[in-house]
Amino acid sequence: MEMIPDSTKEILRIIKELAPESYLVGGAVRDYLMGRPRRADLDLAVKGNGLELARKVVDRTGPGATLIPLDSKRFTGRVALRSNGIITIDISALKGETIYDDLGKRDFTINSVAIVLDDFVHSGLKRVVDPLGGQADMQNRIVKASSPDVFQDDPLRILRAFRFSAALDFRISPDTLDLIPASLASLQDVSSERVRDELIGLLAADKCFPALRSMDAAGVFEVLFPELAPMKGCAQNEYHHLDVWDHSLETVRCLEAQVALRFPCFDSLTPFIEQYLGEQPVTGRPRSALLKLAAIFHDAGKPETRFVDAGGRVRFFGHEKVSENIFSQVGGRLKLATREMTIIKEWILGHMRPMVLKEQLISKRAAHRLYRKFRTDIFGLLLLHLADLAASRGPARTPEAEAIACNSVSRAIEMCSELEKSPPTPLLRGRDLMSFFGLGSGPQLGRILNHLAELQAEGEITSTEEAIAAVRKYLDA
Repeated sequence: MEMIPDSTKEILRIIKELAPESYLVGGAVRDYLMGRPRRADLDLAVKGNGLELARKVVDRTGPGATLIPLDSKRFTGRVALRSNGIITIDISALKGETIYDDLGKRDFTINSVAIVLDDFVHSGLKRVVDPLGGQADMQNRIVKASSPDVFQDDPLRILRAFRFSAALDFRISPDTLDLIPASLASLQDVSSERVRDELIGLLAADKCFPALRSMDAAGVFEVLFPELAPMKGCAQNEYHHLDVWDHSLETVRCLEAQVALRFPCFDSLTPFIEQYLGEQPVTGRPRSALLKLAAIFHDAGKPETRFVDAGGRVRFFGHEKVSENIFSQVGGRLKLATREMTIIKEWILGHMRPMVLKEQLISKRAAHRLYRKFRTDIFGLLLLHLADLAASRGPARTPEAEAIACNSVSRAIEMCSELEKSPPTPLLRGRDLMSFFGLGSGPQLGRILNHLAELQAEGEITSTEEAIAAVRKYLDA
């Protein structure tokens, strides 16, 4: 019972009493057998009506337990328990007459293993039900379909296969990959919300790049996001060694490599960055996943804007705006939250802004300007820039430029993190300018305030008197 908090033991005992033929199934069993961290969500399969059983459990448990009906047709209910967070126990009726019938209808062999609930309550593993060899596949680190019809029954399982591959660092069996083409087109008929949740779950894995490569080989991207197809084979300029599509996937790989190496060029900033990437603008959807999604789409507008100038050089003027427009369509289709859309679109639209960092160390004024423009999202933008640069290894890209960029990005993150923690108090505010200089509200007032903020960030003005003098100089110019 180390996998679940003690506070759930009594509920499981109640379930066992009310439904003697009860089994722990699904991801909790897989994680339990693999020794992975305990889960706050459990799935049970029971002989009888799972929804009615969940209702009885809540009645017996009292305050702190809540019933959430999930599927009345399939007799499935959820017991939500407040105990150091929310613990959920989903109770469903067996799919078929026996647990063997039930497990045979599940998606992958690693999820088609059950533990008799009585054993689990008493920390025993004597009665593990494993008709499809799921434990062996866990040991061999393989994602394998439970039946030939697994994707036809639910095409979303195609994405789930790649998500499990990424999250568990497993490979998908060749036989399972061979089943995908027949059901691939049906992915278009799956609800956008379900696709979104599986995609974000995949991208949230620490190392999803191999799974993305495998998805690409299987043709998944072409079905889900046909907008990305023109990126394939779109050649770039001398700063790039890959076409636009492969460069975008390589940018994801470089982002993940930065994290895996614990940001060697960032040193003491690593904890701050890791905390930032783990934050969830929407519950269950971390910034790290959103940043990888931005990396996939950041150059989506290049095929449309590609041209060759008079000197024979390939150019992509304005591609970031076109990329943002393309992602707006895709993000809307995925029904991402407004906050997520805003963050990702700012990263895509602004990903060219830090390019100056590859040539020179950033000044305090420039860092302040970037922070004022992007606020908290500046950190994701800077990480995307660094990964974008690392994924561009054409003959014109020098190692020196990447080294300068890494140092400059770390300096910019440090400066912006200080602004995040303790923004400086303005020496003059808008009402002061209106009072002292007779200025009215409008764009000029905003420009002067921004100018003063930059001077203050550089340390060029440190008092109200110096700020007033700076305004006079600005107005006289």
